[in-house]
Amino acid sequence: MRTVRTVAVAAVAAGTLWAAALAAAKAPHMTVYAPANRCSALRTPDGMFVVTRGASYVASAPSRARAAAFYLKPTGLGTYMLYDHGARLMSAAPNGRLTRVSAAGPSTEFALAAVGSGSQFTLRSTMRHRHVAAPGGHGALVLTGGAGTALTLVARSGCTPFPEAGVDATVHGPGTLVKHGRIFGFIDDHVHITGNMRAGGDVISGEPYDRFGVPTALGQDAKIHGVNGKLDLTGNLLRTGVPIGTHDTHGWPTFKGWPTYNSMTHQQAYYVWLERAWRAGMRMVVAQTADDEPLCRLEPRRRTKTCSETTSILAQIRTLRNLESYVDAQSGGPGKGWFRLVYSPAQARRVMRSGKLAVMIGIESSDLFGCSETDGRPGCTRGDINRGLATYKRMGVRGMFVAHWVNNAFSGAALEGGTKGVFINILNRFQTGSYFHTSLCPGPGQGVTVTTLSQTLLKALASFFPAAAAIGNEPMPTYPGGLQCNSDGLTSLGRYLIQRMMAEHMLIEVDHLSERARDTVLAIAAKAFYPLISSHNGTGGEWTPAELRQLYRLGGFAAVTPDLAPALAQKILTMARYDTPARGFVGVGLGTDTNGFSSLPGPPADANAHPLRYPFTSYDGSVSFTRERTGTRTFDLNRDGVAHYGLIADLIGDMQHTSAGRRALPLLFNSAEAYVDTWQRAIDHR
Repeated sequence: MRTVRTVAVAAVAAGTLWAAALAAAKAPHMTVYAPANRCSALRTPDGMFVVTRGASYVASAPSRARAAAFYLKPTGLGTYMLYDHGARLMSAAPNGRLTRVSAAGPSTEFALAAVGSGSQFTLRSTMRHRHVAAPGGHGALVLTGGAGTALTLVARSGCTPFPEAGVDATVHGPGTLVKHGRIFGFIDDHVHITGNMRAGGDVISGEPYDRFGVPTALGQDAKIHGVNGKLDLTGNLLRTGVPIGTHDTHGWPTFKGWPTYNSMTHQQAYYVWLERAWRAGMRMVVAQTADDEPLCRLEPRRRTKTCSETTSILAQIRTLRNLESYVDAQSGGPGKGWFRLVYSPAQARRVMRSGKLAVMIGIESSDLFGCSETDGRPGCTRGDINRGLATYKRMGVRGMFVAHWVNNAFSGAALEGGTKGVFINILNRFQTGSYFHTSLCPGPGQGVTVTTLSQTLLKALASFFPAAAAIGNEPMPTYPGGLQCNSDGLTSLGRYLIQRMMAEHMLIEVDHLSERARDTVLAIAAKAFYPLISSHNGTGGEWTPAELRQLYRLGGFAAVTPDLAPALAQKILTMARYDTPARGFVGVGLGTDTNGFSSLPGPPADANAHPLRYPFTSYDGSVSFTRERTGTRTFDLNRDGVAHYGLIADLIGDMQHTSAGRRALPLLFNSAEAYVDTWQRAIDHR
């Protein structure tokens, strides 16, 4: 039985293993990854130990008992922060001294390098590009341009662990990985792990990880949204319909202000929170890299030099790769982490059968390959499509949306309702030169009631988003009452893209296409018998029952959006009715759209009468969960709802307590297998 309170505490609990590893340090296989999240003292070649003295580090102590206890927190593979027992970090000062500081940053990062057989190591400041040197005998440690002093890491206790978010799970055994010959676990096929990089990088506050730890990753909201949140213009607009507003910016360590289930513009997919969901049986995610050029261009504040969606998406892919390496570093070396990027169905199955999380890279883009349109004229050619597909496939992308929020050279976009829909219509005007054109919908139950803003409100909005000043000088069009759909369908260039994606065996995401465009894509896929994906069904256009049956007949896959436990169970059970028995089994996935400017489920309405009781057990019984704690805040589903991604585990725990939930969970836990089956059908297509 193993308790995973935090990455830090779990590592300290394994101190005996670390001691054994150091005892064998003279062996040639000792690596620079072994000290990860371990407690060590530093011994110089002449037998002195490093101690803290005021604001400095000094070689002085003749015994390990008096030595400083350093917690080695990885910043990456082979690089560390040295966190001492006084909760201070070793820092490389400009004057060549090593000082003790409280805040992590570039000066606190050191690269570890083995000397000789691996029994000793040198430390090099990655910022100063100089090595740590200890004087012979007693004296202060300094930085040198030479080779540096070969130090021995000696296992000891008494460390102050570097702070980290809690997984708060006790693992009782390996769990059920395969059942009836199939992967046992669920998929979230629509999560924006890198959503903070979207729209210029100053809209969603907080990072999925930061090499300098959780205080940096989740403690910078005031820098992004202003000291009282008044700079969170897009968040205010999405939440209340106006860009004016404030919020409590306190994230780490108190989290008084965020995350909340409906915050929309705060990070909800920190990597340790992802780990908690993985412990609850999540076996696969599709990390949807996403951006929308018009939103970036409208934002008055951004940190990126360009609003190119391609540039943003490639940067997000690099971040996912870096996150994989970061998790590896926390776990003891390359390939040892639980977060594994996968590029084929076979690789995904191997990862899931080994008990780790398979992560596929997808793209949700309004301006794919730069293929926008202006006044009905496409901004790209077939050659751009061919080159773009080749680039993304080489970068590891295996699934893509054809359209997102606004029209592009491929297709019309599905309309959305409410405040968000008004905002998106303005984005469409800003990007393409015209507002959406609407007409009656092709299927029953489809469409939204289109609402608009007066010219006075448009001008007021433009005062907050100066780039939209020109739009404020003209009124929005008048739309008919009742349900309306985008009258623009799939273009000839869009047909070419679909054919090329099938030829490249890419997974084709059909949510967010206008209803007319979606029907055309379904017809093209039916002719070729090619599977399609609806990764967050109902977001970006309602599907008719006939369309869902067609999706499943083609061997496709659909996921439902999250909801309170009873409603989520009903969504899963309803979706399962459209699946085809030819598949052999039914699997319905979850598409949370986390970090996608959407809300997660709030507190259960019946929490007072029927609360989720802690601790609760995972669906397969192998893991028990207590309330998740990050910093000084403890999260509780009954009070907070799904405030962040880690509480997906709690939501599934809550589903186990209703009859509908117990009937829905087997379908959900078939979903990872069902998704990979669909992926395999795309790969096998000829």
